[in-house]
Amino acid sequence: MDLASLRDAKPAGLYGVADAYGKLGDAFGDHVADWQRGTVQAVQSAGWSGQAADSAQASLAATDDKLQAAGLELGTINGQLRDSADAFQLARSKLLQALADAQAQGFSVNECGAVSWAPPPAAQRHDNQVNWQAQQQSAANGISTRISGALAEATSADQALAATLKAFAERATSGNGLDLQTASVDRYQSDFELATPTYLDGVPGAGAGPAQWNTWWKGLTPDEQQWFIADHPELLGNQDGIPAQVRDEVNRAYLAQTLKSLTDKEALGPLSKEDEDTLKKLQPIQGRLNEDAQYAGDGRPQDYLLGIGTEGQGRAIISFGDPDTATDISAYVPGMTSDPASLGAAHGVIDGSNEAENALNTWRSAQAKEPAGRSVASVVWLGYDAPPDSNLSAASSGRAQAGAPAYAKFLTGLRATNDGAPHITSIGHSYGSLLVGEATRMSTQQGSPYSAPDDVVLIGSPGAGVNSAKQLGMPGHVWVGAAENDPVTHLPSREDTALGALGGPLLGSQWAHQTDPNGLWYGTDPASAAFGAQRFAVSDWTCTDPISAHLKYLTPNNGGPSLNNVGSIVTGDYSHVRREADR
Repeated sequence: MDLASLRDAKPAGLYGVADAYGKLGDAFGDHVADWQRGTVQAVQSAGWSGQAADSAQASLAATDDKLQAAGLELGTINGQLRDSADAFQLARSKLLQALADAQAQGFSVNECGAVSWAPPPAAQRHDNQVNWQAQQQSAANGISTRISGALAEATSADQALAATLKAFAERATSGNGLDLQTASVDRYQSDFELATPTYLDGVPGAGAGPAQWNTWWKGLTPDEQQWFIADHPELLGNQDGIPAQVRDEVNRAYLAQTLKSLTDKEALGPLSKEDEDTLKKLQPIQGRLNEDAQYAGDGRPQDYLLGIGTEGQGRAIISFGDPDTATDISAYVPGMTSDPASLGAAHGVIDGSNEAENALNTWRSAQAKEPAGRSVASVVWLGYDAPPDSNLSAASSGRAQAGAPAYAKFLTGLRATNDGAPHITSIGHSYGSLLVGEATRMSTQQGSPYSAPDDVVLIGSPGAGVNSAKQLGMPGHVWVGAAENDPVTHLPSREDTALGALGGPLLGSQWAHQTDPNGLWYGTDPASAAFGAQRFAVSDWTCTDPISAHLKYLTPNNGGPSLNNVGSIVTGDYSHVRREADR
């Protein structure tokens, strides 16, 4: 393919053809379904038997196979055309960007792709003319290579599409395309066995870290970035290393489109159980975003939807403030019973039961302490399945261990996309503190692929999975808040629980720790002197029932000095953290 052909090409036409095949395939599928209901199923349910019936049913089965094969072929052609259009679009984008860069540098590009430049006027000539010529030649070679690469990509896509369409034409002429086995093989090869489309060649593969994803994204042209946002958002929305604004745009679009689709379905009749479950997981997130937009005038920052999903109990990651520009970032992991509903709209909720509100409270506390030129982003991270009920002693550490790598990767991504060198604080509440502990331990090990936070805050913790702060690998930067009447921070160790089952005391007026006075369910009590963390003051909440006491660490009205202390830690203002004696 030559330069002029690619430069002047209109790949939108290919998308139009692909759409036409898609519509044809949908209409054909409806026709096949009608035929099956009106003919095949009618004959099968008629009770007709005998030699003629057997012959008729065999004929119907053969026709049904041919119709299914035709539907598969139409769908495969649609996919192949769309892949080719994608490849042409990106190749053309690369060519146009190279031509624009050439023009900006004063180069001329002829129709064959050769790059040249005019000598400078005599008054502007430098003494070292040889070096200037070498620099020009080097820059011209770079542009020429980019032009050649774009043309090669387009030529490859053109040849592949031509071969594909020729094969389909031959199948249509010979009738082989109506063979169900042949059509099934075509679809399988199209979906799984063909070479990776050109436009995906540079996309980081499985196992790539956030830094690799960020480098890939920054290396795309603006047109290429917009193309991926529009045509392949599934690669971007939950990918650590992709900028926050991009993830937010993609995830909001997914959320809106999915909810609209479910609403449209619901208008036609009852939803399936699967659709009801999806709706239950997504509606609270939309409610949260709507509320933040509604009350934007109260001083809250813009929020960013950095992650969303319907797997497990649901996934949601919301940042109050832009984590890519913030100088101080907190990443809060909620604990037991947390799900998307606990992140939903919560205007006026002050009891600590809404986890997004807790993250917003953290932002307000920290931002109020920031000097000019510094800013905060406060993230609530629900990227795992928390224990679904409040019986913490029945929960194993498995959910925290399963979620820890994703959280550690998320923190690594915060550093990869940030403009500077942010101060990052991990905050874990209740069972979430176990996950934070596991992730911190992973990130501070030698040779770890993860970036460690700068500070760790454990609040209402039943243990962090370790027996000392030293095992987290962050000396002097592990902080603990534990109310004296918070029962979760006194949960007996497994050994003591076993003794209780045999007749020993469990939770009552006195906390029962018989085998180890500092032992909790998930390791040594983080608030104990034996653990070695820095304990900050919280309200004793002596007038509050114990369950409520467990929720109030990040509330401005009921948490005493707790929230203020967390805000000081998030901003690195350690001198204003009010300490409390260890247990």
